[in-house]
Amino acid sequence: MAVGDERIRGYYLFRAVTSFSLWMPFWTLWAYINLDSYFLLAIVDVGFWTTMIIFQIPAGLLGDRYGRKIVLFVGEVLAAVGIFSFGLSTEMWQLFGANILWAFGICFVVSGDTPFVYDTLLELGRAKEFIGIIARGWAVQAIGNSVACVVGGVMMQWIFPDRYDLTLMISSVIALIGSVTILALKEPKVERTQLSSYRTHLREGWHHVISTKTILVLILFQIVIEIATYVMAVFRSVYMNDDLKLDSFEIGAFIGGFTVFGGIMASQAGKIEERLGEKSALLMLLLTVILSFMVVFLIASPIVILIQLPIYMVSYLQSPIIGGYINRRVDSNHRSTVVGIATFIFTVLLTAVEVPSGWLATEFGARNTMLILALACAPIGFYLLSIWNKEVDKEKREKRVRTLKRF
Repeated sequence: MAVGDERIRGYYLFRAVTSFSLWMPFWTLWAYINLDSYFLLAIVDVGFWTTMIIFQIPAGLLGDRYGRKIVLFVGEVLAAVGIFSFGLSTEMWQLFGANILWAFGICFVVSGDTPFVYDTLLELGRAKEFIGIIARGWAVQAIGNSVACVVGGVMMQWIFPDRYDLTLMISSVIALIGSVTILALKEPKVERTQLSSYRTHLREGWHHVISTKTILVLILFQIVIEIATYVMAVFRSVYMNDDLKLDSFEIGAFIGGFTVFGGIMASQAGKIEERLGEKSALLMLLLTVILSFMVVFLIASPIVILIQLPIYMVSYLQSPIIGGYINRRVDSNHRSTVVGIATFIFTVLLTAVEVPSGWLATEFGARNTMLILALACAPIGFYLLSIWNKEVDKEKREKRVRTLKRF
């Protein structure tokens, strides 16, 4: 048994028991039923992302100052309360407010999750295993969510027909109980300089992102991928219900199956990245998103549901692969802050994209909106990829020079 395996298994357990998300296929349907508009659905979701804009960086600062474990626990509890509130809501302002609370919790979860794993592995001398281990954590989460999707589909089809609100409330109670497993985790003991002030630490974090070109380009590239896959995730269930005419069980079963596939791919992220290398791995992610969205536009048939497979693959691969590249280039003293800054940039840009996307989907349909997103992502993604490739080559040259100087 490798050093620290019991601590890694504890993290997997936490991920498993907090990942029974019955709501995953149905939360947008619940909001859409009450709002009857893609545009208003996007506006409600903006409440979530605006909160992330405001609180993600402070949450990252708190994670760097007080540790990963405490912010994980606080985040899971707050998120569970927000999910329960979302299930109780029927008016736009109620859904908007519940999303704010939900997002507040996610700010802390994001700031604690990958930094907790990376710092734990750093303490154990196993940092090189990060991509593989965080990917297996995603796989564990995917299995829990996939089972929950199928169970939720059965509930919505035959037990509590179309009571989408119950999937949110039941899931929140399960997540709240599961968050207790965080208390059994061991805070990683990695040397971090005592922060002189939040403002100074934040300034240092921003400087680290802006001055390190590889980190900035990686963050922006990941944002392009995430925005595309997230907008699809928001529209997915309504699109499946309205355009493809699937019932609740079919929606739950399909999304559950896709989640399993995504989890399986995530569990292989380390091997995939090792085989492809940094340049080819990122190119594969970008091409998959662009081509998948174009197929959604070109094929007006239920068979297009299968295109969700590669989209889920990208959704589950991008975080461990790109996150691994970012964490390699960030010191432990600023890891949560840099994650917070990355999420802050993502949420600002997503908010700017999601509302127009909601309007476009309301006016022209989800299929046309997916084509527009694909056409918008392509030039930006390829441009960032070209910069990244040059920076990787530059890093390799500098590393060779340093190695030669030692001899």
